[in-house]
This record gives sequence, structure tokens and C-alpha cells, in this order.
Amino acid sequence: MSTPTPLAALYQTVVQEELGLVARFDDEGDVVFKYPDLGIMYFSLSDSDPEFLRLVYPSFVQADELGLTREQLLEVINTVNNRCKAIKLTLSQDSAERAGRLSASVESFVAGPNTLPDAALLRATVERCVSAVRHGARELIKQAMELKQPAS
Repeated sequence: MSTPTPLAALYQTVVQEELGLVARFDDEGDVVFKYPDLGIMYFSLSDSDPEFLRLVYPSFVQADELGLTREQLLEVINTVNNRCKAIKLTLSQDSAERAGRLSASVESFVAGPNTLPDAALLRATVERCVSAVRHGARELIKQAMELKQPAS
């Protein structure tokens, strides 16, 4: 992306100033950054829907690494999505018989229709968004490991 849009520039500034991390733009105009204890995350942005915030932690674990059946994994995902604030866990499908990778996101409306979000609001909530993603991802791993433990 050669010249960032005002929306992308706003998110880049907030990530860099509030999180203290280097943020760059990808080819789709999203704002990508590496969070120290998590890895790559990005704000998925759309200039046609500037009021919608989506923070994505993509492909943080391969489903088969968790050692659960697809049904068990979907149950854990549902439990975490219901228990944890703001988080949305999703499971990609590699093929008809194989579950793919798990991703986490936080999604919210942060401004009125067709309006850029207020910088102060983004600054006040960006760390909480990252925290919700971290908590949801860790909770998924914890729940999966507990489900795998043999009954005593």
C-alpha cells in the first residue's frame, strides 16, 4: 500500500503510540503488527465501513495440535465464545475431513455510520481489545487441555 488512507493511518498511529509497537500496512490496507507474547495481529479495515473495528489474531493454532475431535473442538470454541467478553473464535476448514487453523478476533462498532472512529476512543480501548484476544486464545488452549486430560 503506497499511501495509507486516513483510517489506516489512524490505526497505525494508535498501535504505535498506545502499544509501542511498529505497525505497517499490508497489500489490503490493513494495519499489521507483532505483539510480543502473541505474534502477528492486524486490524482488518474497510474504508467503506470505517466505524467497524476488527482486530484479528490469525491462525494461532492448528486444530489437530489440540488432540480433540472436531465436535469437541467446536464445543470448546462455543464455550469460550460464550464465556469471554468480546472474543470471537473461528475454525477454518482445510478440507472436508480435516479442521484447519483457529483464529481469534474482536469486533465492534466504534463510530456512527460512515464516520472515522474517534482517536481517543481507539487509544482508550486498543489494549483492552488485545487483552480480550489474548484471554480468548489462552482460554481455548486451557479448555482443550482440560478436556484431553483423562478422567481420574
